[in-house]
Amino acid sequence: MAVERGVGKCEQNHAGSFGYPTRPDAPYDFCPQCGNPMVWDCPNCQSPLPDDPGELISARFCRNCGSPYFPHERDEPEE
Repeated sequence: MAVERGVGKCEQNHAGSFGYPTRPDAPYDFCPQCGNPMVWDCPNCQSPLPDDPGELISARFCRNCGSPYFPHERDEPEE
């Protein structure tokens, strides 16, 4: 069954959504603010990104499998 709506973000933490009123009907490949690729689900386990706006922006790793949403996240030092 196809996902009818969802939220995503790019590596610059620009949030996006699809399937909601006034939003595109389907996920789009690139961020309209910076041009970076958009992530709509975990690249490892395909779980959806958090739909809470605050959690979406702060999340860097999947809450279901712990994988990074963006490949370079594992290489960055802890702050």
